[in-house]
Amino acid sequence: MLQVADLQLDLRYRHVITPEQTAELPQRVFDVLLILLSQPHVLHSRSALLEQVWSGVVVEDANLSQAIWTLRKALGSTRKPWIRTVAKGGYVFDPPAPVQAIPIESLATDILPAPPVPASTSTTLVVEAPVGPAPTPLAAEAPGFASGARPGHAATGGVPAARPRPRIQLGWLAVASAAGLMLLVALLGLARLGGQPTQLPPLQPVAVALMEVGNGEDSDARWPATVLHAWLEWKLNALPEVTLLTEAHLAADATQNSPQVVLLSAGKSADQPEERFIRARFDAPGGTRQLELRGSAAQMPGLIDTLSRQVLEELVPARRDDPWPSLEMGEPAMRSYAAAYQAYSSRDMASAAAGLAAVLQQAPQFGLAHLQMAMAQYRLGQARLAMEHVAHAARLLTPVSADVASVLAAAALSVDPQRANETAVAYAELAARYPQRISFRLEQAWHEMRGGDPDAALLALDGTQWQRQPLGVQIQWRLTLAEIEGVRLDSDAVLEHATQAAQLARDAGKGWERELAAATLLQARVHAFQRGPEAGQEGFAEAARLFASVGAEIDALHARVSGELMLPTAGRSKELDTLLAHARAGGYRNLEIQLLRGVAFQQRSAGNLGEYRRRLKDALAIAESVGDVSAQQELQVDLLNEDLLLGRFERATERIRQIRAGPLTGDTATWLDQFEGFVHGIRGDYPAASQALDQTVDRLAREGDPPLPADALARLACARAELLLTQGRLQDARARRAQCADTRQAYLGNYALTVGAMIDLMAGDAGNAAPALQERVSDIQAMPPSPERWAAALWTAYLLARAEDLDTAHTLYTQTLAALQDTGYEWLIADAEIGLGEIAVARGHFSEATRLSAAARQRLPGASWQQFHRLDQIGVVVAFANGQNDEAQSRLIASDARAHEVGDIKAQLELHSLMDALGPYLRPDARGCDPVARNALLAGTGMRGANLDWMLRDLPLPDAQLAMTAWHTDH
Repeated sequence: MLQVADLQLDLRYRHVITPEQTAELPQRVFDVLLILLSQPHVLHSRSALLEQVWSGVVVEDANLSQAIWTLRKALGSTRKPWIRTVAKGGYVFDPPAPVQAIPIESLATDILPAPPVPASTSTTLVVEAPVGPAPTPLAAEAPGFASGARPGHAATGGVPAARPRPRIQLGWLAVASAAGLMLLVALLGLARLGGQPTQLPPLQPVAVALMEVGNGEDSDARWPATVLHAWLEWKLNALPEVTLLTEAHLAADATQNSPQVVLLSAGKSADQPEERFIRARFDAPGGTRQLELRGSAAQMPGLIDTLSRQVLEELVPARRDDPWPSLEMGEPAMRSYAAAYQAYSSRDMASAAAGLAAVLQQAPQFGLAHLQMAMAQYRLGQARLAMEHVAHAARLLTPVSADVASVLAAAALSVDPQRANETAVAYAELAARYPQRISFRLEQAWHEMRGGDPDAALLALDGTQWQRQPLGVQIQWRLTLAEIEGVRLDSDAVLEHATQAAQLARDAGKGWERELAAATLLQARVHAFQRGPEAGQEGFAEAARLFASVGAEIDALHARVSGELMLPTAGRSKELDTLLAHARAGGYRNLEIQLLRGVAFQQRSAGNLGEYRRRLKDALAIAESVGDVSAQQELQVDLLNEDLLLGRFERATERIRQIRAGPLTGDTATWLDQFEGFVHGIRGDYPAASQALDQTVDRLAREGDPPLPADALARLACARAELLLTQGRLQDARARRAQCADTRQAYLGNYALTVGAMIDLMAGDAGNAAPALQERVSDIQAMPPSPERWAAALWTAYLLARAEDLDTAHTLYTQTLAALQDTGYEWLIADAEIGLGEIAVARGHFSEATRLSAAARQRLPGASWQQFHRLDQIGVVVAFANGQNDEAQSRLIASDARAHEVGDIKAQLELHSLMDALGPYLRPDARGCDPVARNALLAGTGMRGANLDWMLRDLPLPDAQLAMTAWHTDH
């Protein structure tokens, strides 16, 4: 015997003896253990183990994965960590003590192992069926079965293994991020509910792993095993007490459950060429069980259906009397279905949809094909077609038990983009009824997010000890959290969860490359967003490589193009054109929408606004045609931003109303708050602007929901700081600016820098504002010719002029005005003309100021209080410079009255500075509010820099005494 710590190995009888149990190991499993024992603390590659243990035998990875899982189970929970998985490497045996040989004579008799179990303990159930051209349904009285009697034992040989295909993991989450997009692909069926489901007693949780083995290269022999796999998988997934695991879970020891591993195989009889067999092999009390049915190829559909029922009865005895629909289809259609299912299970939805369409041409009543077609089309963004196939599946996949029906009905809801809230409620009810099925919580969270409530999605995941769940569940949980936080625009949280998911996937090793790729793609997006597009390029390339390593070429191409779209445009992209063509041909409509949106913004950043608008409209047309409500909303917000830049404020207000009328997803509500606040502020309705900025924050606090993510709060804080300055609340604006600056987002940092410079200028501290403004000038010069650059340049030039750096301000205004020609952004053009008009006044070029002001007035919408206020100030000074004192005075008084009416303290203080400068030359009975009131307002706000002294430095002022004498003479 061998001994390692408290573990003993009986070399004669292949027993593993621990204080808790004695377990006998199969020969090859025992051979694996001996190799690990012979070289502890050494990395054994999977290929080397396969070569040493299965030398000369055609086997695949599933055999080794099952062997490692069996070993860990035999070692027991405290010792199974001794076998450590090394990602992409193999396995290391790390025992806490050396391996020692113990002569059998030295052992006490009370620890001798029990005698070996007589061979053979395996059970084979064989059903012979006559060979013939037509399928024959099998009943319980078929040859080889006796009612109520168990068939006799029969010796079985080893079952050769086949390469496992990648499976959709627990929760059926497949991450396909295009602006943070995740799609669910459920391998569930549909059934109509006949009233409320019956309340059943608590069900015993069951974990099952299905693996196909044998005939890896012979598709003609293998297809019955593939169909059996699909049919069994659908049934097991529909049972709320069952958790399906994969070969990847077993290879990584990714579950704390003790799953029932079922090996499925099919082939041709050696002695009867026309006869085929279909088998299911698994451990059972008393030994290995092997269920086997035989018959012709034409009889395989009926045999597969019968065997699936037998396996289900063995795995879940409590379901022995449950009803299930029959598998009724011909052998040619079933062959086609096997190929389509392989594409479906490997998540190639375009190929799956094409294959399933061919299957349904041959077998239009095959309900599972309708269901999987619905799920494939849902992922392809074809929601309306998906709902049609769901309806067919609901009609055909009957009968089922009531509790199974409730699971399947939730899956039915999931393909309708407009019923996300109902779907979330359905999964919430299932999660409450079956807490052991953790995937229900993940489904609920995803649909809460999809329905526009990411905070509810977070709450759905709260309260579960996720770190104690199987490794595969933890990976999906982290990816789900990352997606939710992406919708909430909390990039730090996205990065945290994506990094955790990536590490877990690396730890899990082989079989988890897709999840690692998805996490890597999310990380790359955050890096590009936070630190600039170049920062994420390495991550995009690595995600593409990982996707390609598992044959997910469309996902690999998508990752590469995603990185490309982050960069400034460099001409037409062949990869993008290829992906767009593939998306159109394959029916990936949601991918096409996101690609078109990405291309639109890339064109926007390059200043190609015509192309930008065209791409957005194309994307919106597709979203409307397929009923993708979430994408429609996202694109409507893009167009709302465009309305504001174009100065179409009435249209923007109507669009805001329309968007708010529908379900708001993600951070859309806070963007709408900011846009709505901006429109109100431009119009001078500051109370409404304040209310708009606070409405989502107040609602969340009132309803007890989680607060907004830090980035959204920072963005709103900057907007509030601007608004507070107009209301004369300097200290409050400083506090908001500090909150705005508390971010790692580059664009928010720049926003905070500009707001800080504005606060310093309003406080009269031009010296402190100057360095920040010069930094912004450098940043702006490095930006691509986009609306973001132009807006930033206009704001920075406005502040530079007030800091009396007229030359730099003039350069920024002039460059921006030239760039804005032919863009259609009349409002921005007017803003540039106003700024140049102000500088013209400051330089004494009054005719130029008059020309620029007239041009700007022609462009502005009527409700632009802030812009018209600046034009009135120019008009007051120009009128005074031209000797039109009465005109200047009437403009000054009217503008001051309007500033008081809207509560614009900053505007009032600026007008007060004009009153102070021009007052001696105006009529003494109409000089606005008295100096005492003006001084009190200035002292109360501390905004000593809110004046127009910079604009008046070259204003020719007449002698005040002469002016007063002239006035008295006239009157």
